[in-house]
Amino acid sequence: MNQRKVYNVAGKNARRVDGIEKVTGKALYTGDLQLPGMAYAKILRSPLAHARLMKVDASRAKGMSGVIATLTRDDIKDLNYKYGATYKDQSIVAVDKVRYVGDPVAAVLAESPAIAEQALDLIEVEYDELPKVTNIEEATAPGAIQVHPGDIARAELRGSVYDAPERFSGTNICYYLGFSRGDVAKGFAEADHVFEDTFRFQKVQHCSLEAHVNIAHYDGDKLTVWASCQDPFTLRDHLAGIFRLPLSRVRVIVPWVGGAYGGKLYVKAEPIAAALSWRTRRPVKLALSVSESFKTITRHPARVTVKTGVNKDGKLVARECQVYMNTGAYADAGPRVAQKAGYRALGPYKIPYAKVEAHGVYTNTVPAGAFRGFGALQVTWAYESQMDMIAARLGLDPLEFRLKNLLKKGDLYTAGDTPVDCDLNEGLLKVADAIKWRQKPSKPNRAKGISCCIKDAGGTYKVAGATVKMSSDGSVVLLTGTVELGQGPRTALTQVVAEELAMKLDQIAVAQLDTDVTPYDISTSASSSMVVMGTAVLRAAQDAKKQLLQCAAKVMKKKLDNLRLKDGKVVAKGGEGISYSKVIVDFFGSKAGEVIGKGLYKDKRSKKAILGSTTTFWEVGWGAVEVEVDTETGVIRLLNYVSAADAGKAINPEQCIGQDEGAVMFGIGHTLMEEMVYEDGQLLNPNYVDYRVPTFKDLPDHLHTILIENRNGPGPYGSKGLGEGGLLPVASAVANAVARAVGVRIQDLPLTPVKVWQAIQAKQRTA
Repeated sequence: MNQRKVYNVAGKNARRVDGIEKVTGKALYTGDLQLPGMAYAKILRSPLAHARLMKVDASRAKGMSGVIATLTRDDIKDLNYKYGATYKDQSIVAVDKVRYVGDPVAAVLAESPAIAEQALDLIEVEYDELPKVTNIEEATAPGAIQVHPGDIARAELRGSVYDAPERFSGTNICYYLGFSRGDVAKGFAEADHVFEDTFRFQKVQHCSLEAHVNIAHYDGDKLTVWASCQDPFTLRDHLAGIFRLPLSRVRVIVPWVGGAYGGKLYVKAEPIAAALSWRTRRPVKLALSVSESFKTITRHPARVTVKTGVNKDGKLVARECQVYMNTGAYADAGPRVAQKAGYRALGPYKIPYAKVEAHGVYTNTVPAGAFRGFGALQVTWAYESQMDMIAARLGLDPLEFRLKNLLKKGDLYTAGDTPVDCDLNEGLLKVADAIKWRQKPSKPNRAKGISCCIKDAGGTYKVAGATVKMSSDGSVVLLTGTVELGQGPRTALTQVVAEELAMKLDQIAVAQLDTDVTPYDISTSASSSMVVMGTAVLRAAQDAKKQLLQCAAKVMKKKLDNLRLKDGKVVAKGGEGISYSKVIVDFFGSKAGEVIGKGLYKDKRSKKAILGSTTTFWEVGWGAVEVEVDTETGVIRLLNYVSAADAGKAINPEQCIGQDEGAVMFGIGHTLMEEMVYEDGQLLNPNYVDYRVPTFKDLPDHLHTILIENRNGPGPYGSKGLGEGGLLPVASAVANAVARAVGVRIQDLPLTPVKVWQAIQAKQRTA
């Protein structure tokens, strides 16, 4: 780790390198691209939640003027048509059954989107409707209809003696993680008080400004895909498998991406466009509507039961967590999300005895997958709500109760994992002081709430590479597999290169992400860009720097140890120095030369760690809020919200604050209003008219982020990742404040005015 205290570029606000293109409208997104001969695809989707496919006949659609091709189950038999992020349980279009409303049944390729849309009506489909399960309770009931008959749960049994996974055979449990610490029954016996509470988290949508869109072109030799995605290399690997092509004959290019938040990880609609191009040799654009994106991927609804044993002095003794995650009709990333939810369920506290069981559950609803926070939101909502409930039951101050039990820096979250790398007390006290925790509310029905959450961050089994190319004029091109989703990695990573090479930002360009030329990166996810890719970029810049100095030593006839980089020049002690351009030109003898630095990051696997790999860094979210509740309407007004983010070292402080504030706004959405509503298997609000998202009027009157910089991270200059931690405390902090303000405790999100008003009325009737 570089221990310099003075930074020229890193650690300072810098104008976003993609800012001008985006605000002027010059930035090209996938939907903006036009290729010669391009045709347009539309998808026919199932109107039923669960049914056998008795007939799919696209002959009439094929005969329609302007229709180029159709795609049904009969057209994919020669392909390796099953795929999935974790299990191959999904097919390009439905083959035997449909499993949710919106499941792709067929597709049409036409000369225009309008013609393709009209042709969908000509496809004849006969369904044999089957019983359905649309929530966790239905799916886990004895004798429930199976979404995927014959499948046995996949299991991760680490450090436990639980029953074999065969107990899930014939059920809708598609994933199970169990782990424990000590004899939890003994822990509960030793506790003075035992509390058990259940919390529910609803199904919500990613709501990216840009819906899912891709263009595919198979020219008979190579499949090229332009995709709005977060993991182009993983997508390339899946497509190569489906079409039985070597990786060298599949190319994925990522233009600008209009938001993702996990919803554009892994395979989505790309195989449909690719299959149509495979059949026709035409470029195919498949742009989903907002409604279709709602029917493509969601966040996991969850039911979390937390049982906690505590002594009369307020010390936690034991905790047992039962986590059920509704992964929808297909697994997608669900098993990994369930795994992470289970692992994160204990919270940031010292608990001698613990037991966790997490389950992924198939249902006949839209598949649930990766979403900003990756399983942490569901469990942090539960354990931090219960912490306040326990404090109230024991007559303890919620802040003091937490401070008494928080893990210390250097403590182990679980055996075999990375020790906690930050001072949890520091952040909690900072937000408490900022919200003036000990100051009583000035008006009735006002109160403050607090929350402290932790998640393992940086991903598991991450691999990333970067290349820094310095041309003969001294300018640099950075090749990085991190996708710019709007979170600002191009700017921050460029700052790392500029810092190492002692040059100006405007001399550094970032190449377009293209799997044919960009070094490998497994995905842009898990708050990993600054640490994982940042480390690869730092190493690549350091490699380029080393080569540049070696060249300079020969050109300048100086000792290597006497040379350093400063303001775009190689400087010797007591000398003026020469430009990078002169070094390269003189060394190579012409302008044809260049310096190429390479860097690699790779996670370390560990058999001792529950997840199979140690945590890269710990991401913490501290939040404190003051609310006012209108008892006549149930409306919650956010007066003040304070968030603290452990940045380690903020490479671009302004971007870090923006990411954290955006995370809080995301949290406000699922806390107060967002929910995908189902009735009899039908999604009732798959659009932005009926599905509410927060607007500026829903912002807190005052919103403030505190950046904590202790240089305790493993990334460049002590940096850590952030962007997800800010979401974690919002729901529980608000619910805790509402309970303190009006005395009603709501355990099912969202905290809508109707729900709050009904709880207040029920309380008044029993008073």
